[in-house]
Amino acid sequence: MPSVNVERSLVIGAPVERAFKLVRDFKTWPEWSPWLIADEEVAVVFENEDCYSWKGKVCGEGKMEVTQVEEGAEIQYDLSFLKPFKSRAKVRMVFEKVEEGTQVSWVMDSKLPFFMFWVRRMLEGFVGMDYERGLNMLKDWVETENVPSRLSFEGKERGEGFVGVGLKRSVSMDGFECQMEEDFKVVREHFPSGLGFCVYYDWNVVKRQMIYLIGVLVDEDFSDEVPEGLELVTAPELDLYVVKHQGPYRHLGNAWAAGIAHGRAKLFRHSKAFPPFEFYEDEDPESGMTKVCFPMK
Repeated sequence: MPSVNVERSLVIGAPVERAFKLVRDFKTWPEWSPWLIADEEVAVVFENEDCYSWKGKVCGEGKMEVTQVEEGAEIQYDLSFLKPFKSRAKVRMVFEKVEEGTQVSWVMDSKLPFFMFWVRRMLEGFVGMDYERGLNMLKDWVETENVPSRLSFEGKERGEGFVGVGLKRSVSMDGFECQMEEDFKVVREHFPSGLGFCVYYDWNVVKRQMIYLIGVLVDEDFSDEVPEGLELVTAPELDLYVVKHQGPYRHLGNAWAAGIAHGRAKLFRHSKAFPPFEFYEDEDPESGMTKVCFPMK
């Protein structure tokens, strides 16, 4: 059977003892879980200190159990999914003392039925992104006991359409945030006012490549010459499924992952009439409000 192997690591600015203690306590997991944040009605049951289960329309249903503990170094788990499909995986959280604090590694090993071999790399890509989001939230939780990422599920609304000018770029998903920040500064040099936005034309989790256009809204009758290197984009009126995120841009992936999860749970149907996009309703990089929009049928 095809193997699925995922590993992601992050350095947390805290002693190993503190990081280990908080991860060992299942009751902290809802604070930084990259999946539970997507389901505001999920039911979580802590059966004992070594086992917790969840059940939700978006998250599905499953259970995680501690199988082995090496104090201050490693925790091993059995992960069982019941819905939307049955599967099992072995998971490890590994803790290593480093100069900056603690390196935490999140590792998963699983297997797929043979006939699903074609989704292996895609599954590894999506789970890897989930682990990255979870570790980012765990870092905040261990260091400050607060995760500054708040989601509000606005649901369905009618989008009026828009006209914008922006810079289109094909980049690696690794560290793309810095490139986007620089690109937005370039656009702002030409257009100091106007609501900021970003359209995501492609997001390839296997090749870890993406194509986006980041820019600002302009009047619908905009007729000025578009500055060299920038492009004009026009979005039609659309029905949208909206998720809002308040907090640092480093956690913005929570809103995107939640919206995708809501689509998988059939809370709405994606439309290919226009790519998904986001509006920066408040551009404060630490506490701003971002409106994430999924065109829907």
